[in-house]
Amino acid sequence: MLKIDAGSAVPVYEQLKRQIKLGIVSGKYPSGYKMPSIRQLASQLKINPNTIAKVYRQLETEKFIASKTGSGFFVKMEKEQMGSTRKILLAELADEFISKAIELGFTPDELIKTLSEKLERKSSNDKTE
Repeated sequence: MLKIDAGSAVPVYEQLKRQIKLGIVSGKYPSGYKMPSIRQLASQLKINPNTIAKVYRQLETEKFIASKTGSGFFVKMEKEQMGSTRKILLAELADEFISKAIELGFTPDELIKTLSEKLERKSSNDKTE
């Protein structure tokens, strides 16, 4: 389910666009999946329909989705695109994380140590489940 964080410094349309991209590359929205209508999604998220339309237009331009006249928007991401797209999204998330951590005053060594610990814990938890 898509969610908007009204308190985030990231613009609403960017939050939504990123979540949809993540959903597509993770397989949550497979190729051929029918996206919610603009009105439906705007009502669900309580945001302006023009924002949804802007996101859908951008995603269509970037070849994540395609519109079918009278039918709506459908996921059209090809498997060949997924690998490079995943790397781009990871880089964007890393940039955002690093920027916020630096704003909080953390050093590169502290970031690396924290990430290593979290990854190790996550890996251990995944093995025990």
